[in-house]
Amino acid sequence: MPPDGVEIHVDWAGIEEALGVALPDDYKWLVERYGPGSFDDFLHIFQPESPFAMTRLLESSERAAEILEQARERGGSIPYETDELLAVGATDNGDTIYWVTRPEDEPNSWTITANGARTMKWPHFEGGIVAFLLAVMSGAHHVDVFPQVFPREPVFSPYPAPDPRRR
Repeated sequence: MPPDGVEIHVDWAGIEEALGVALPDDYKWLVERYGPGSFDDFLHIFQPESPFAMTRLLESSERAAEILEQARERGGSIPYETDELLAVGATDNGDTIYWVTRPEDEPNSWTITANGARTMKWPHFEGGIVAFLLAVMSGAHHVDVFPQVFPREPVFSPYPAPDPRRR
């Protein structure tokens, strides 16, 4: 259930320009309705803006692409081209959730895949990020790279507001 009182205003055109691609409508709805936070204190969806660098979409997606390239250089088997993947979330275990950006110019058709931090499994989900979250958090779909006990409690917890004294 989304938190009350969320007022997120995003410069979507600026974010999409920085990424070089349009983003799915369901993701935009999710960001504007939920804001930064975690699902079951474990799964984090990257945000256009966040008080925490590790959950910012632009920085996190760039870092994920670098990690994919490094894995390829070490001989890792990745069933997608790096430019077909755009990181959209991560878990506390270091697993990464990606959009499969095919076709690139139809973001509302993108599907989801995940990669475990310690495996080369790439489970695929036929649906967007909101459908993925609904299926995973309801228990209707289990992602092979996530722990068997996830989710324990299917709740969303907003991140605490940053302390302005700690700048």
